[in-house]
Amino acid sequence: MEPQSEAAWRAWRTSAQSGVAAFLSARLDEEERIARAATDGPWRVDNEEFAEAIYGADGSTVVGGGRWGGEASVFESTEDALHIALHNPTRVLADAAAKRRIVVLHRAVRTTTLVHQDGSLADPVEVCHACDANTTDADWPEMPCPTLSALAEPYASHPDYQEGWRL
Repeated sequence: MEPQSEAAWRAWRTSAQSGVAAFLSARLDEEERIARAATDGPWRVDNEEFAEAIYGADGSTVVGGGRWGGEASVFESTEDALHIALHNPTRVLADAAAKRRIVVLHRAVRTTTLVHQDGSLADPVEVCHACDANTTDADWPEMPCPTLSALAEPYASHPDYQEGWRL
């Protein structure tokens, strides 16, 4: 439902921006909590041709074992093992920190007045600081900003995700 008054519209846009930022912060909190509780990374696969185990930074076995009485690797494929090792706690924490920096850059909202191509001024609008540069009515800023919307999309299956954030 689209707000009817200008004040309601501004409040809705600011709320959308802070809502997606809060959603992302909560998802990153979850990822960091799990990563900190996991075996320290980086992780490595024992053999990149036929993976049978993944080891932590201290050499402990993070994932290992076998199927069919030990005659087959616990992994369906070596690529599965490599994928798991790639997403180790060290990388997850670094990724979350980088995403938090992006959220900080894009969550701040300010009022700006855009200039139409004919030089006339548009009505003031709330925009993300980072997305405001060189914006004209031909490239009208969206709220929440497209950057935060893109960061939220991998979490679309989460029950708190809002379809209005999708690009």
